[in-house]
Formats: sequence, C-alpha cells, structure tokens
Amino acid sequence: MLAETNLRVLVVDDDADTRNNLRDILELDNYQVETAGSIAEVLQRGNWDCFSAILLDRRLPDGDAEELLPRLRQWAPEAAILIVTGYADLQDAIAALRQGAADYILKPINADALRLSLTRIRDQRRLKERALQAERLAAIGQMMAGLAHESGNALARSQACLEMLALEVADRPEALHLIARIQKAQEHLQQLYSEVRNYAAPLKLERQKLSVRSIWRQAWANLTEQRRGRTALLREEGEDIDLHCRVDAFRLEQVFRNILENALAACADPVEITVICSAGQLMDGQPALRIAVRDNGPGLNAEQRQRIFEPFFTTKTKGTGLGMAIAKRIVEAHGGQIAVGTPPGRGAEIQLLLPRGDP
Repeated sequence: MLAETNLRVLVVDDDADTRNNLRDILELDNYQVETAGSIAEVLQRGNWDCFSAILLDRRLPDGDAEELLPRLRQWAPEAAILIVTGYADLQDAIAALRQGAADYILKPINADALRLSLTRIRDQRRLKERALQAERLAAIGQMMAGLAHESGNALARSQACLEMLALEVADRPEALHLIARIQKAQEHLQQLYSEVRNYAAPLKLERQKLSVRSIWRQAWANLTEQRRGRTALLREEGEDIDLHCRVDAFRLEQVFRNILENALAACADPVEITVICSAGQLMDGQPALRIAVRDNGPGLNAEQRQRIFEPFFTTKTKGTGLGMAIAKRIVEAHGGQIAVGTPPGRGAEIQLLLPRGDP
C-alpha cells in the first residue's frame, strides 16, 4: 500500500468516553494515538518530538488549555495543537489561535471536520518538509558543483601521472596491477561526484503522454550488459490496463533502471521479474496508474524496507546508495508516490503510483 507516514496524535481530555471515541476515529484512519486525562499526565511525558498533532480539551480538572498551551508550544514546537471545547466562545477561540493553536473544534466532535483539520495539518507539514529538503538539496548541489570541479581537475592530473607511471613500469606486472586498482578507485570517486550532483540538482521534467511499458522495456534493454551470461526474464501483467501517463521518459527510465538493476543484483539465476499494472488513485483522489515491480529474490529485511529510499543507504559492496533516493525524487516530482510493497510470496516488490495527467 502506498501511503505517507501517518501522524502521531496526543489526545488530552478528562472524559474517558471522549478519549476513546477520538482514538477510534483516528485509528480507523491509521493515525497513531496516545491519550492523557489531565495536565498532570501531560507533564509526565517526555516524548514530545514524536507528536505531529495534539487534541487538547479546553477545560481539564487541574487547569485549562490557555495555561498549558504555551508550554506545549515550547515542548513540541513542530506539533499542531487543536483546542477541543463544548463551548462556542469566539473570544476564547481567538485567544487560543493567538497563542499558537492550529484550530478550534467544538464538541460533539464531527468526525469529518476532524479529518479535514488533520489533513490540512498533514499537507502543511508535507509542504514544509519539501521546502526544507529543497533547501538542503540546493546547498548540497552548490557544494558538490564546486567540489566536483576542483576534484575533477585533481583527478585528471592524477590520471595523467598514473598513465606515465604505467609506461615506466611496463615490465613489472605487480606495479601495473596496483596502478589499475588506483585508477579504478578514481573512477569510483568520479561516479560518486556525478551521482551526488545529479541527486541534488533541480528536476525539470519534460512531460509527454507515453505508454509507460515502452519506458520500462527500454530500461530493461539498457541492462543487456548486466544480464549477459545470466538467465533473466521480464514478465508483464495487466494487458487490459491503459498504460499512458504524462511523464518525462528519460527521468522515468532512470527509475525503472534502478529498480530492475537492484532486482538483478539481489536475485540468483534464474531471475524472474514481473511488472504488474492496475488502476490506482493518489491520496487526493486523482486517478493514477499503479505499477508493481516484483522479483523472485530473497526479499527485503526490516531495515532495508525502512531505509531503502534514504540517500547513501546501500547493502551492496559497490555503489553510492543514491539510486532509490533519486528514483523517489523523480516519482514525487511527477506528483506520484513510490513505496515498498508486500508481495504474496518470496521476493521484493517496489510499487509506483503515477498520475495520469499533470499533478
């Protein structure tokens, strides 16, 4: 299932029935919920960093929201605080909002109104995270551009010296072997600079309405060298599904190439990779194409499932660990989603959701 990481919500209310009702509503939507019945219980907590939202009853047996709210803003600055009350008092609502509350909700709580408020909070959080990520990537890109330029010049000089040295020791196989190892290490450094620069560079998509099948087939064809001497089969399912989306063919081929390359590296012969297509839907209800790429390898362990899209995370002896991080950037730039799936049997599965049109 493709889904964004859910919010962890703290519900603070002295009424047990209200706490239970709110927990039921939120857990039905897969939110993670913790509860407290008083200010004293709240003050005993120390895990403030984990909360993204706090539902705070305005009247508590040992105080009120106005007293607790400034402390919560200090302890959990990233959490959105929603004041819950049974009294429709405009002045109190304005005061709470001025103190930093994100919303003011009346009892009895309307489940749809609560969902709408939390969805708005989640969207704002997502936009903030993307803005921070863009800033970080821009900084990395600037740094890597300068580093790659200066290092490229140094590596070029080093390469020239190694070639001259190889001529001097042409009759010494052991020395030539060491020179070859140094040259290979330099090539790895150049690849690393290139991949980090590509990861940090802004993505500008050139979209066309294309059959996605032609793109994954091209990616498979471009892996001919990696498949040479191996028994590897690419199967396709979902022939009756419309496979046309507005995508950047070059960028999306990078995504499929990384996924297929990882599958080839993980699987023993005979390799069988299956691409399964079906109709899907994005979180905002937009129609999408769902693509699952499934292999017959050993599958992913818990750490790999959690960290596969992190930059520089890899279990390979060679590689930068940027392939799937780049794939995630490309898919999200298209307005889509990418996640680890759960195949019915043995193996690993990567799922993509691509919007049919422009996001």
